[in-house]
Amino acid sequence: MLTVTKRFEFDYAHFLPGYEGKCSRLHGHRGVLEVEVSGPPLEAGEVYDSMVVDFGVLKGVVKDKIVDKLDHTLVNELMHVPTAENMARWVWRELRDVFGSNLVKIRVYETPNSWAEFS
Repeated sequence: MLTVTKRFEFDYAHFLPGYEGKCSRLHGHRGVLEVEVSGPPLEAGEVYDSMVVDFGVLKGVVKDKIVDKLDHTLVNELMHVPTAENMARWVWRELRDVFGSNLVKIRVYETPNSWAEFS
């Protein structure tokens, strides 16, 4: 299998209702999303026919279905408890109908050193 990954960045705000700690207050993040898709290996002479997914297509789908909905948004309006884990799960659900079993992994970075994965 070949795997390709595309990275997206967006700004969002959230708070964690009922959480005891700093994240219970409204605050913002520079979110990073990585979407990983896989497909069959390249066959000799079929370089373009055997692309896992055109990066432009991947970019368009994720921008339309995910980034445009999250960017400069209070994410609590999309999900009740917007942890990085729940955001990764939400992205997976939004994209699985498009990419099906080729969708391998979703990674949502809340900070450069903290992320959640759903696969």
